Amino acid sequence: MSTRMKRIGAVFVAALLGSGCGPNADEPAAPTAEPDRESVPWVLSARVELAPNSVWTLTGTVRARHEIPLSFRIGGEIQARLIDAGARVEAGDVLFRLDPRDVTQQRLAAEATVASALAESENANRERDRLDDLLVKRLASEQDHDRAVTAARAAEQRLVAAEANLEQARNAILYADLVAPAAGVLLDVEGQVGQVVSPSQAVARLAEDGPREIEVQVPEARRIDLPTEATARLANAATNGPTSARVTLREIAGSADPLSRTWRARYRLPELTSEPGLGTTVTLTFETARETSGPTARVPLGAILERGEGPLIWRIEEGRVEPEAVELIGIVGEQAEIRTDLAPGTPVVALGAHLLLPGQAVRVLER
Repeated sequence: MSTRMKRIGAVFVAALLGSGCGPNADEPAAPTAEPDRESVPWVLSARVELAPNSVWTLTGTVRARHEIPLSFRIGGEIQARLIDAGARVEAGDVLFRLDPRDVTQQRLAAEATVASALAESENANRERDRLDDLLVKRLASEQDHDRAVTAARAAEQRLVAAEANLEQARNAILYADLVAPAAGVLLDVEGQVGQVVSPSQAVARLAEDGPREIEVQVPEARRIDLPTEATARLANAATNGPTSARVTLREIAGSADPLSRTWRARYRLPELTSEPGLGTTVTLTFETARETSGPTARVPLGAILERGEGPLIWRIEEGRVEPEAVELIGIVGEQAEIRTDLAPGTPVVALGAHLLLPGQAVRVLER
């Protein structure tokens, strides 16, 4: 409660006690005669107000829509590193190069295998053709002819396999160079010259050019009612001052992070005149509409009275107070959020509620 409210409270409590008209707990009956004007206590009143929507924030960072881990398709020793973190690259730029000696030898071996398979296939085909003629002249048996045909067919298939291996060996030489699959900015570079890497081991991470998004970590309590829209405020925008924009939810993770127990969510960031840099800090402001079974209002915290039968407030009507049962939803600063059927603007007692009785006459000083 603020200092000003405390001072006002002290004055009114003193006035109430000094008037000598405070209620007696042992004699709760209300007076039957009209009380003397001077003995009627003063109360500080306030108006019932509609509670605003819940507003809360999360801090996130600007991320690329597509962030691609880069890795070699083959294993080997890194012979050259041609880029650094933060560098901008275009599609097809060479980023790393492996030692090509192993893949070169593999290609030579594959070429030799193809040559051998080709010779065997040609020899098998000639043998088959020779037995075709002998079979016509009845100089060879059907069994010998079938074996020749089968051998020729097997030799052809071995040639096909050898040629496929040769194609793989030629591709492996191309795979010794790791190239950028798209234009963008390198976020991380982990590969180093001399490092032996295995296939699919990430050596860099590329943020592809294109749409930008804001990534935030959503607490468990906020996940269910997470709004699909929010206002983004870029704290470190490239412009001279902060930039604000409306963003929309694109996705939210299907499970919580095992360490932080939060859900990763991504919001689409619209195109801005000055594009924010990757990693820029962003504050997302959310406004959650209240979905309750009745009207939600706010009254000063001092208006709430609890006597063991549920919270209530004193409604001021024609100079007298009447109790009104309410449902306490929560406390926000010096305000109490309640669910009530009282219309906005209804005057209620804001201070000294514990000193009153139903139907008691009061003098009102508006807050």
